[in-house]
Amino acid sequence: MDGPPRRGHMPPMSDDQTASGRPGSAPSSRPPPPPGGGPRRRGSGHPIAARTGSGSTSPPVGLAVALSWAALAWERAWRALWPALTLLGVGLAALVSGVLPRLPGWLHLAVLLALAGGVAALLLQAGRIWRCPTRAEAVSRLEGGAAPGHRPLTAARDTQMLGRDDALSRALWARHQADMRARAQALRPRPPRPGLAARDPRALRFVPLLLLFAALTMAWPDPLGRLVAGLSPRLGAPPPPAVAQVWITPPAYTGRAPLYIHAATDEGAPAAPPAGDAPAPRSGSAGPETPDAARQPVGPTPLVLPAGGSVLVLLRGGSGPGTLDLGAGQPERPLEITGDGGQRLDLTVSEGSRLRLTQDGAVLVDRPLHVVADLPPEVAWAAPPEGDDRGRLALSYRAVDDHGVTGVTLAVRAAGDQALGDPADLDLSVPPDGVGGVEAARDLSAHPWAGTAVALRLTAEDGAAQTGASEQIDVILPERRFSHPVAQAVVDLRRALVMRPDRAHAAAQGLLGLARDPAAYDDRLAVHLGLSTAAARLAFAPDGRARTEDLALLWSIALALEDGTLTVARDDLQAAREALREALERDAPREEIERRLADLREALDRMMRELAEAMPLLDMPPMDLPMPQGMEMVSPEDIQRMMDRLSDLTELGADEAAQAMLDQLERMLERLESARPPTRAEMEAMARANEMMQRLQELARRQRALLDETFRADPEAAERRQTPGLSLDRPFPDLPFPSMPPRPGGNDRAGDGQSPDPQRQSETARDLQERQRALREALEDLMADLGEMTDQVPEQLGEADMAMREAERALSEGDTGAAAQAQGRALEALTQGQGQAMGQMMGPGGPGGMGMMGLPLPGFGLQPGGPGMPGQMGPGFRPGPGRDPFNRPSGGVDDDSVDVPTEPDTRRAHEILRELRRRANEPERPAPEKDYLDRLMEPF
Repeated sequence: MDGPPRRGHMPPMSDDQTASGRPGSAPSSRPPPPPGGGPRRRGSGHPIAARTGSGSTSPPVGLAVALSWAALAWERAWRALWPALTLLGVGLAALVSGVLPRLPGWLHLAVLLALAGGVAALLLQAGRIWRCPTRAEAVSRLEGGAAPGHRPLTAARDTQMLGRDDALSRALWARHQADMRARAQALRPRPPRPGLAARDPRALRFVPLLLLFAALTMAWPDPLGRLVAGLSPRLGAPPPPAVAQVWITPPAYTGRAPLYIHAATDEGAPAAPPAGDAPAPRSGSAGPETPDAARQPVGPTPLVLPAGGSVLVLLRGGSGPGTLDLGAGQPERPLEITGDGGQRLDLTVSEGSRLRLTQDGAVLVDRPLHVVADLPPEVAWAAPPEGDDRGRLALSYRAVDDHGVTGVTLAVRAAGDQALGDPADLDLSVPPDGVGGVEAARDLSAHPWAGTAVALRLTAEDGAAQTGASEQIDVILPERRFSHPVAQAVVDLRRALVMRPDRAHAAAQGLLGLARDPAAYDDRLAVHLGLSTAAARLAFAPDGRARTEDLALLWSIALALEDGTLTVARDDLQAAREALREALERDAPREEIERRLADLREALDRMMRELAEAMPLLDMPPMDLPMPQGMEMVSPEDIQRMMDRLSDLTELGADEAAQAMLDQLERMLERLESARPPTRAEMEAMARANEMMQRLQELARRQRALLDETFRADPEAAERRQTPGLSLDRPFPDLPFPSMPPRPGGNDRAGDGQSPDPQRQSETARDLQERQRALREALEDLMADLGEMTDQVPEQLGEADMAMREAERALSEGDTGAAAQAQGRALEALTQGQGQAMGQMMGPGGPGGMGMMGLPLPGFGLQPGGPGMPGQMGPGFRPGPGRDPFNRPSGGVDDDSVDVPTEPDTRRAHEILRELRRRANEPERPAPEKDYLDRLMEPF
């Protein structure tokens, strides 16, 4: 049967020919056919690693077959697993949402078991349904993308059965195989199509995705903690709900109220804070009291905390340890277990970005935290320092800080080569709110460097102990000028020692020379002993150099000569003030504050007695005069009233208000401390000034009486008084007109309808003219005396003189109406001139230098330097602080510069305190309420 092949029949090709596609090609690496010579079955072998019948497929075709197999496997797996995945998604959403931990423990466990059982059953069913695809199925899927009727990959695997001996048949078969291989290379795998839309027409498979997204949103930023809590059922008795209390307390120096956060959970699930404030821990418990704390709801509002503040966390209930995370790269801090079973953490915060409290995976508090760094204070000069008219150093500065400055210090350093004297650091006043401008004055006349150049620098300090300094300013320290010649000579020797400490022996000789003339210091034994002691100390000084103690002794001798015992009283008053302020600032016990207050009252009484003894002219009766510009009325009653208010405030425990009241009292007492006894020349000048003011008052009284008579003598004015609807045209509205009773004897006939007698009117006008001329001449004599005393005449008195001349001229012409108007202007000018004249006599240029003496005219109760108060009767008049519209004391000298409780507020506080004490002493009240009342009264 080995004859030639028949026509039309292709002989079978050998394996070598099949592999190469043409006869005579190299043998293929393909494995031999199976035994028996039968052809290989299509689709046999490993689904991926099998080769084609005509040789190995090219790598692109192999990759396409693998991708088709993977797509087919995914389609079958998704169809089998989607019920189990759907149930698993619903379960994850329930776990993350936090619903399961709210259930009882047994029900929580049952839900978890049911969920696990359902997922396991569906997975078993999927395992039974799923069948691994074969290579033939993968090839068939890949060939599904070819042209209809073509299977190039399968055709490439075919073998030639007939015509293997025919060359033409073999050539055609090779061409066919090459064409099929080319088409197989062009095949592309199709994407997977699970076909679930037909199996799930209602798209229920997307419900788990929506539920899981909503649960993750609710659980953010701790979904893992929620998941762990959902997978951990609590069997047995459930723990009590977790209650967290967080106090965020800024540093005390900031003056800000603490923030209070209250968060409660029900078995680990976050809950909204209760509507009311949680009770604060009692005194002696783990947490601070929060009667004034600002309650903050749990929410996204950032918490602002100055650096250095504290965070106190109290946690009760729940299960597991609590942790606090402040963010900013800081490690989580575990809470400490307390003796009562709770947890506590107290720490100081210097940095942080978030306050997050968690327990057993549950987030109790999660708030943004903004820690603000404390900036250093700033202080600057508002005006250059300069000496005032009392020899004090006037200071004007401005301090700024984010939380207010707590102290301002003035550093006094030598600007030149002074060899003797210590640098001084003076505590200055702090702005009322810790921020703002301050004007103060300090008496540095006792310092050895007084009258020399010094360098001044301000330093401000805040509550965090940070400091800021101003620029340095060089000034000449003001010095005190002494009126006593011996006192001034001692001060001159002292200043010479400051500049030349090595001249101690020469200064000793000068002091001995002063001591040899006892008459110069009124034979005062204490002064003689002081001069002799100082001379001896300087004469025997080591190395012939003076010391600081020697300078202090010389200064005390000069003060004793100038002020007498008033200096000791002034020093005692200053010491008592400083002791009371120090006790208030350090919150001393009530008993100590009351003792300091009693010492201040005693020192003040002693100071007033010394002033009364040193200044006998103060006992002169007061005069009812208008207030001159720059004068403030201060009476002993005002000082006593302020002392009583200060005592009430300290009794109530209002230390801040007491300090503010003490500031007001100190400003008032500064004038008393700067007072000194007048010299004989000053006393004579004060007596002359008193006489001048009495003469000026008498002129004003006589001018008013003359105005009344001129007004009654004016027939037109009388007619206007009788005509309804008409009023007198008053040229001086600020002056009250007296009532006009009819003259005795019926001289005023304007009201009975009879016309006045012209002859009588002429005689009356001449009489009024003569009296007006006499008043004008008396005013001119007074103006001449004032000019001689003060070298200047008040402008208002000149206006009064001109108005009197106009009145004279009008009276000479019989025009009583015009005369009355001119007399009114004269009276108004006289009233205003009284204040200006008194201000000139009391000022620095006044007689005897009373302005430098720092004392008022005797009997007036006035002090220079107060708020301006023009004449009482003139335009622009306003009463001083603590005065009613008539310039009478109105119960105190408080102004609006500080927030001091009024007397009604103080009385109300006393009533509340008495009521608290009454309730605390009632035996039937429960112990917790008594403890609360005791804590309320503790500051008092």
